[in-house]
Amino acid sequence: MTRFPLISRVLTLAAVVALAGTLLHAQDGPPPGPPPGEMQDGPQQGPGVDRQLKHLTKLLTLTSDQQAQVKVILTDQQQQIKALFDQARSSSGASSSDTGGPTPETMTAQRTQMRLIRDAANSKIAAVLTDEQKAKFTAWLDQQKKREAQQGDDMPPPPPDGGGGPPPDGGGPPPGI
Repeated sequence: MTRFPLISRVLTLAAVVALAGTLLHAQDGPPPGPPPGEMQDGPQQGPGVDRQLKHLTKLLTLTSDQQAQVKVILTDQQQQIKALFDQARSSSGASSSDTGGPTPETMTAQRTQMRLIRDAANSKIAAVLTDEQKAKFTAWLDQQKKREAQQGDDMPPPPPDGGGGPPPDGGGPPPGI
């Protein structure tokens, strides 16, 4: 009966990844992965930062100075998101035996924190843009929010009891059935 906690963890991870990935999507789809050799520029930076920077550079026609500033912002965002993932992973491991996985409240809090990290990074990026670039960036962000809302509509709501996993004793039907 360990199937339900695993499903809860997978759904939680999928939701967090979907929120984190909104900056990765271009208007006509996600950009291709980085070429071999560009997978990691340093210990704190992965291919996501380079891919996002490349997309934003193309979308907004960033100068080399702006690119350097945006790269620092994206790297910081990536580090904060990684810390959030690590925290969620360690806390879900501690609570999974009690509740069958993270609670809906925990998942909501993680989504909120992810949104705050992303919004802070977007504000910092906007601060280094010209007025014309800001207009393009804002329009692009609005489009991303619409996509995120559409993707969120496809996700089923949590069960009314907030559970979803088997009872703590591992046998019998879930409570309320």
